[in-house]
Amino acid sequence: MKIPHLSSRILHLVCCLAVVVATAACSSSKNVTKSPTSKVAKAASSTANYACKVQANAPTVQTLTAKTKVNLTIAEKKISLSGSLRMKRGDVIQLSMTVPIIGEVCRMEFTRDEVLVVDRINTRYVRASYDQVDFLRSADLDYNVLESIFWNEIFYPGSTNVNAHLDEYTMSSAGTHTLLSLTTAPKLDYAFLTLTESALLDRVTVSSKKVTDSSNLVCAYSDFAKFGAGRFPTHMQLTFAGDKTYGLDISLSSLASNADWQTRTQLSAKYQRIEPEKLFGSLIP
Repeated sequence: MKIPHLSSRILHLVCCLAVVVATAACSSSKNVTKSPTSKVAKAASSTANYACKVQANAPTVQTLTAKTKVNLTIAEKKISLSGSLRMKRGDVIQLSMTVPIIGEVCRMEFTRDEVLVVDRINTRYVRASYDQVDFLRSADLDYNVLESIFWNEIFYPGSTNVNAHLDEYTMSSAGTHTLLSLTTAPKLDYAFLTLTESALLDRVTVSSKKVTDSSNLVCAYSDFAKFGAGRFPTHMQLTFAGDKTYGLDISLSSLASNADWQTRTQLSAKYQRIEPEKLFGSLIP
């Protein structure tokens, strides 16, 4: 995600060319009897080839701004707000929520090292690392994973270079969808459901390896629109199911690649810093 546009495209081409070469070498060996090992290698090559197509659909722009309509669900409590989404690759994700006449009432800002949640109504805020926020820690979400989810990209946990790990994914197809699965991570399993014909990412599911743990994170994408050289989902629906259920339903409009905005939120001395449990606890009935 730190890779500039040109370098990213080059990596995609190199990755896909490597798969083509490997497949050609395998099929040209007429006198060699196919073994189970060669079948596994062929399956891995096919998976990597398709994963390259999915990767090639990733937006090439470095910034994104959009107007939003947000439905926030915490346990059984629902809040509907308008606002804006602003993102800069490798740096920040800002989600602002507003109310007519009053203006901004809440802001969420995700950077590499921390999460900032600002409650404008009560002039208070939370500034914490990712492992200090319960639902982020439970889903093992860091900035790299969160950024990939918001940018509609496949990812490899703990790494910014998914291309270096394509041989660890497995692929299966059913109907109009193809599933890329990653089960080699130590704590969680990752499933990337794609639309086979377009190779667009349709849904991401993160779930625990423990049979006794039914918590999971799901992000579903829909209503793809032209943006830059490709297409981008204008509807994202994130749901985290654990001890409590958190939902974030975001509809986007007026997509642009505007870079003229402040990437860090500045707060005046009147704002009081509180612990994450206090802020999120007050929202949960």
